[in-house]
This record gives sequence, structure tokens and C-alpha cells, in this order.
Amino acid sequence: MEITVWKWLMAIIIILAVFLYIPTYVAGPDGLEAVFHTFGFTPPEPIWGGIFPDYTIPGIINEWLTSLFAGILGTVIVFGVAYGFGKLIATKKK
Repeated sequence: MEITVWKWLMAIIIILAVFLYIPTYVAGPDGLEAVFHTFGFTPPEPIWGGIFPDYTIPGIINEWLTSLFAGILGTVIVFGVAYGFGKLIATKKK
């Protein structure tokens, strides 16, 4: 199957559009936080803050950039782990 320049260009445009949209999407509260706010509940303290708390990377001051980098880095990590598991499973079946 031949991948043309047109397909690569479209893939890059789609990826850029998604990653440029990420910072505006994560600006508001998620569903559970919105319910807490609506009904006046106090959210419980988290057990663990996570790798990217509130979709930010510590040390980056610009909110838009930190959300963008956290989204890109998180996506790369997820795809990397999925690829690694896929390779691990594929080698065991041979």
C-alpha cells in the first residue's frame, strides 16, 4: 500500500488541528467537577496528583502551552505503551 504525500499532509493537518484544540477543550471542568460545583459538594482530596495534574506540566507558566505539551506528551506516552504491549504480545505468539 502506497502512502502518498497527500495522505501524509492530511494526517499532519489533522494532528495539528487536534493538538491546537486541546488547550481550549481542557480549560473547563470535567463532568464530575461540574457536578460537584453544581450541587455544592466538596471534591475529595486526590490520593495521587498524577503525571500531569490538571493537564499541566510543572514549570511552564503559559497555560495554553502547558496544556498543549501535556496533551502531546500524554498521547505519545499512551501510544508508546500500546505499541510496546503490541510488540510484546506479537513476539510471544510466534
